Amino acid sequence: MKIKPKQDMYNGISYNFFDNNSDKICFMFSGTGYSYDKPILYYSRLLVLELGYDVIQINYTFAQQQFEQEPQAISNMVYSVVNPIVEDFLQTKPYSHVIYIGKSLGTMPIIDFYMQRPSLIPANYVLFTPLLSLEHTLTNLLDKHAFLAIGTADPHYSQEKIAQLTSHKLSVFENLDHSLEIPSNIALTIQCCQSLMKQLKAFLQIN
Repeated sequence: MKIKPKQDMYNGISYNFFDNNSDKICFMFSGTGYSYDKPILYYSRLLVLELGYDVIQINYTFAQQQFEQEPQAISNMVYSVVNPIVEDFLQTKPYSHVIYIGKSLGTMPIIDFYMQRPSLIPANYVLFTPLLSLEHTLTNLLDKHAFLAIGTADPHYSQEKIAQLTSHKLSVFENLDHSLEIPSNIALTIQCCQSLMKQLKAFLQIN
């Protein structure tokens, strides 16, 4: 059954709520130019809905000059927008499990905040193309546990840094870019997307 989103606002920020009448919830944080209708986030939403989760997609936008701040300030900026909605949902209903899914910019509040503090309920973290080129990102990932997917053609990819993330479930794809695509090879891009979703499903079912 297709679940239509309920669109609402909180603190002036809009969000989409896919109500699965569940005791489990997933929060999704998009990238700067990678919206929720793009393949990886679209199929991730369908996957977590299939696994029985409610889903919240938070719709934030920022002016270009706001990205001229230091990386930690940018992370704080995104967190200050998403967290009131996260806290409101977690306080409104007694959820038993939570998943945080982020893409690029959206991984920053997950890595820098949600993964750094004890969760009151069991939690899983999914990081699509995290910004590993940022020094504090790597530091905050050490000795944590998340599902992390990245392509070797991503400018934020570093084999040296990936080698340090042994506590994570890593999904590294040859030649995929920051959108987890090979623009010149659509067939291979689709195959990689299918493989990624299979790996993610296995991770979420086990953890």
